[in-house]
Amino acid sequence: MNPAFESLNALPSDALLGLMTAYREDRRAEKFDLGVGVYKDDMGHTPVMSAVAKAEAIILKQQTTKVYEGPRGNPEFCDAIERFVFGDSSHLIEKGRLVSMTTPGGCGALYLGVGLMKRLGVKTVWLSRPTWPNHSNLVRNTGLDVAEYDYADAETGRVDFESLMASLAGTRRGDGIIIQGPCHNPTGIDLSVQQWIDLAMLTVERGVIPMLDIAYHGFAGGLESDMEGARLFLKIAEDSMVSYSCSKNFGLYRERTGCFLGQAYTKRAADAVMTHVADISRTSYSMPPAHGAAIVATILGDPALRAEWEAELTQMRERMIALRKALSDALVAKTGSNRLAALAEQNGMFSQIPVTPDAAQDMREKHGLYLPASGRINIAGLRQADIPRIADIMAEYL
Repeated sequence: MNPAFESLNALPSDALLGLMTAYREDRRAEKFDLGVGVYKDDMGHTPVMSAVAKAEAIILKQQTTKVYEGPRGNPEFCDAIERFVFGDSSHLIEKGRLVSMTTPGGCGALYLGVGLMKRLGVKTVWLSRPTWPNHSNLVRNTGLDVAEYDYADAETGRVDFESLMASLAGTRRGDGIIIQGPCHNPTGIDLSVQQWIDLAMLTVERGVIPMLDIAYHGFAGGLESDMEGARLFLKIAEDSMVSYSCSKNFGLYRERTGCFLGQAYTKRAADAVMTHVADISRTSYSMPPAHGAAIVATILGDPALRAEWEAELTQMRERMIALRKALSDALVAKTGSNRLAALAEQNGMFSQIPVTPDAAQDMREKHGLYLPASGRINIAGLRQADIPRIADIMAEYL
């Protein structure tokens, strides 16, 4: 007998999941979780949004079947996300140059996009340095190589655009690139509108195939302003893809609600794209989940529910902005340096503080302050009452 599984060696555990476990098992009365990437209120809870709860009640009352919805999933959901990304007045929709599919979260959409890149002959996908760690995992697991482009200047807390463009001078025609939309993870540092335009021109000139990853829409300045740069990019780079996640802005983490979108230069090409992403989905998750997409479609299709959701989203965004400013002010006061003043100018749920992996471990072990080795902190995991103490701890290592 030769048991097949005996040949396997255990892989290292995911660092962030391990951090979650360690936090739960920590029995200290004073502990702070700035690692897990979910929105929390000032009580430390991740609530169900009221518009979501009302939409679910409507769905459950009206639902008559659990049959598959088909490869595209919920068409009302897909149409709504198309309008979110490209705008209500986009001519691409009426010309048939867009494709969209419901996916299992933003990760499912990224999987379709990277899979399509592979079918287009892409060998290397460029990712920002730093980026969300699962980007590189997904690209490599698809059998493609990863290259990195410079992104953030750790000293200024802003985009180092000169270095970014210089890095991308190393791209070759037929490479792929993933570009994060508003609220960059892990830095919170976003491109300006002009930088979006310049980056789009570069991808077109060098023949690079782009995919935008939009996971925090509405968390920077608002639903319309957050998409300004990305929409201009998409007008210039007419063959491109988008991954859209509803995990954060609708609070649908466990419902795995995402959308893949593609735009092509012609309707014929768009129709061909649809056949390929449908084929990729069929051989992986087969059919998309329905519940989360139905929630989003119900909210966006009902003026009263949409207004309620937008009001809740505004409250979440304004709370994170206030937390950013409070932490930034406290750290500047504690350290006597303006180095971390840029935290207040950044966007969304995440920022990075300049600490070493050893310092991050020390903060966890000595003070119960949990954050990954990268120094990424979840702004939405802060509570106003805890900021003075957290700033005291961080200041020891900055």
